[in-house]
Amino acid sequence: MYRILAFALLLLTVAVPARAEDTPYDILFNGKQEWLNTARPVTAEDAKGRAVLLDFWTYGCINCMQVVPDLKALEQQFGDRLLVIGVHSAKFAGERGNDRILAAAKRFGITHPVINDSAFHVWDAFRVDAWPTLILLGPDGKEVNRYAGEGHKDEIASDISKALENASAAAPIQGLKMKEEDKSTLSFPARLGFADTTPWGELIFVADTGHNRLLGFDMKGNVKVTIGAGAEGAVDGDFSKATFNHPRGFGIAKDGIYIADTGNHLIRYADFKAKTVARVAGTGERGTDRDASNDDALKTAIASPWDAKMLPDGKTLVIAMAGLHQLWTLDTDKKTLSVLAGTGAEDIKDGAASDAALAQPSGLSIMGNDIYFVDAESSSLRVLKDGQVKTLIGTGLFDFGIVDGKYPRALMQHAQGLDAQPGRIVVADTYNNALRLYNLEDQTLSTIKLPKDALAEPGDVMQLNGKLWVADSTHNGITIVDEKAGTAEAFALKLPKK
Repeated sequence: MYRILAFALLLLTVAVPARAEDTPYDILFNGKQEWLNTARPVTAEDAKGRAVLLDFWTYGCINCMQVVPDLKALEQQFGDRLLVIGVHSAKFAGERGNDRILAAAKRFGITHPVINDSAFHVWDAFRVDAWPTLILLGPDGKEVNRYAGEGHKDEIASDISKALENASAAAPIQGLKMKEEDKSTLSFPARLGFADTTPWGELIFVADTGHNRLLGFDMKGNVKVTIGAGAEGAVDGDFSKATFNHPRGFGIAKDGIYIADTGNHLIRYADFKAKTVARVAGTGERGTDRDASNDDALKTAIASPWDAKMLPDGKTLVIAMAGLHQLWTLDTDKKTLSVLAGTGAEDIKDGAASDAALAQPSGLSIMGNDIYFVDAESSSLRVLKDGQVKTLIGTGLFDFGIVDGKYPRALMQHAQGLDAQPGRIVVADTYNNALRLYNLEDQTLSTIKLPKDALAEPGDVMQLNGKLWVADSTHNGITIVDEKAGTAEAFALKLPKK
């Protein structure tokens, strides 16, 4: 289900009306746009002789993320005859900055030019009303077709072919590509976890999402084990040869780790003893079924699993199925998948697990048999307890901010991680660049005081040895927070010498 822009426009800067003589095409190339992810602005001359595909997106939207592989496939298929332009019209206030949009483009592997359309000028000019929307323009600049939501790759490819039938060959575009080197040890780390028993001793694991791998390191930062070759793919086998596609979450089990291989739509298992990775759930295709019940795990397609955590029984893995707006379970003994909570509708609705509505569940934390989770798109903190879903913080898909207090006044902004322990829950309030503390006794949300700019889109937080360990995603690192001292310090990882 894709997002429809409702009263969110009231939260945004009012767009300046276009002049009556301006066409949408004119506005696209009128020299007033903020061009990102390109060495220079894109011009109408660059578009001559080409099909132009506009992708209207907002980077926290799971449906927008799931369109990216289709865009890459189309770019590869049509080469220089197709110009893809991302039009980033932000839903959340935290998504409007140039640096943040550029970081998101890098995180998703987007190489085409992007317009920062946070004032919604281009959106309004093309009369768009949903994320994601794709609009195809022919070589003459006129609209050929538009496509709302996901799953239109083949239709778009057919329309591009027809649009280019009588078009003259276009000259190569010069000077758009940006050159960047990735020199950081971590790239957009998304999740942290502690394993007290491994063949390498006590280890902290981090999902090194941008590098398509997991790292296990000791308390001094020495990396003891690397799971994944670092290349994008879906290859099983030895730790050193296995490949992933932007793994974001994981659940630590007795003898290994269950990995939410988000971009591959898979759950993989990393066996500590054998030092091998194997697929245990998903087919590799983006799933749409929202009614799984004891289905064969290897024959059931899933969608963008974002996190995974093991229940105390040691055999039931809970999965935050962000792409379907549900919680699922994997019975690791029977090798079956079932829906645990959520109808699949994208909303915030409490009640019986089977009737509740979720909105892009992104982080899980288990305390006893209670499952605490954050729904990123509704900026909410919720719990599944005794078969019932209850919202602790959050009121709607377009209700967000940074406000302390109790429900319904308290607000967060696209939170993606959390850690629940007796008496309290610490939340990685991602788009607020903050850590929030929810007191389970008085049901109050507060903000942990930190130095300015200490965090950048924190993806997860873990309470360990009296400190808060943070997957500081857009800082490409791990930050340790001392609540009492009010400090935040970068934690250095040391890779083994080759």
